[in-house]
Amino acid sequence: MLHDEYPHTVTFQTLSKVPDGGGGFTELWTTKVMAQGFLDTPSSREIFEAQQLNNPLDRNFYFPYRTDIYPNMRCVYNNDGIIETYELIGKPQDQGGQREVMLVPLKLVK
Repeated sequence: MLHDEYPHTVTFQTLSKVPDGGGGFTELWTTKVMAQGFLDTPSSREIFEAQQLNNPLDRNFYFPYRTDIYPNMRCVYNNDGIIETYELIGKPQDQGGQREVMLVPLKLVK
């Protein structure tokens, strides 16, 4: 049942500083969380409203309630070999306040 409701697996990553071997650091995206969810295309009304706020919206990601996903992360989805990378454009929100379903808006990184 969970797979039917949440058919997409995405990876949430954070930007981490990794030693470069020369005394400095390199920034790399590292995996922090893998999550099952549903990547939904927003309605034209949602897209229009986001554009009015100068805050482009490409996808909504719905997932079971959890508290380990943060706005400073990015989201990577492997769509049958086509990698789509999104930045979170807001913090995850508890839909309805019931601690059941979360929503985070995403913007495609080009």
